[in-house]
Amino acid sequence: MFSMFDLNNVQTGGVISNNMENDNNIQNVSDIKEKIILTTISLIKKSDGLVENITIREIAQKSNVAVGLINYHFGSKNRLIEICVQQIISHVMKTFSGIENSESNRNSLHQKNSEQKDNSEQNEKSDMASFIASVFTFLLNNPEISKISMLSDLAQPNAESNSSVSYKAIFKAIPATEQENIRKLKAFMLLASIQSAFLNRQIIDQLLGFNLNEADDYYHFFRLITEILNII
Repeated sequence: MFSMFDLNNVQTGGVISNNMENDNNIQNVSDIKEKIILTTISLIKKSDGLVENITIREIAQKSNVAVGLINYHFGSKNRLIEICVQQIISHVMKTFSGIENSESNRNSLHQKNSEQKDNSEQNEKSDMASFIASVFTFLLNNPEISKISMLSDLAQPNAESNSSVSYKAIFKAIPATEQENIRKLKAFMLLASIQSAFLNRQIIDQLLGFNLNEADDYYHFFRLITEILNII
């Protein structure tokens, strides 16, 4: 027969064993999900964003997992694609958000002599317009995944979405020459303009007279927006 001490040891050992097994199961689930996501991201990039050409069976084969596991962990192919697209765009947005690192450059411009002030402000407007044009270039070069990301953000808005990350990057890029609430509204209006211009780019020419499939036109378009909003 077991003594009380032995029973305690057996029970404790069982708890430890169960905890270790649970930890391993959690790790295995995490590894499987990560493998599926990385495989899907790779397929999205190879397909040039034409996600309709990617099948759930192909994802399963490349990931070396059962089709049922993909449905179990992600619910559907569309949901898996959304998650992967968000990760792709998020990485790009973090790269673009490096514009905030140029704030020190802007500050140095403001410290120049007063006779250079007009030049500085013009350069800052040009920098902002160039930044926005670069973002728009990415959107145009990756229309399918950009559309998925935007529509997903609009359908399920949250503070960590790619749209929110983009908004924060734009807000940080606007010098603190006005009240914070004004700068927030300007950043929001600028982001809304970028997204609306992209989603409606096929008819913008008819509505506004800008061909947003041409680099010169969309640079000029966003340059005017930055001037209207007086964003420098």
